[in-house]
Amino acid sequence: MTSITLTELNQNPSRATRLADHGEVIVMRRGRAAYRITRIEPTGDPLDELIAAGLAHPARSTAPRAARRFRTLTTTVDLGAALDAERSRFDGLV
Repeated sequence: MTSITLTELNQNPSRATRLADHGEVIVMRRGRAAYRITRIEPTGDPLDELIAAGLAHPARSTAPRAARRFRTLTTTVDLGAALDAERSRFDGLV
């Protein structure tokens, strides 16, 4: 078991987590134990655990986010050709 001060934790939290990888870390505030940092061993999917604990909700859609973001429109017009025609109209103006 290792102990660090609250100031040390605030200034270098990554050191505290590295110490917690090797055992329990006690955080001292004004000379008294205030907090305990321990490593949590993963038992499964963290999201499933959060959902089971009621801290998260499952997604409403199973489609990938990029697929849900924009609605796709279908057209019969070749948009590339239409864009090239518009560009050629303005090429002489510049």
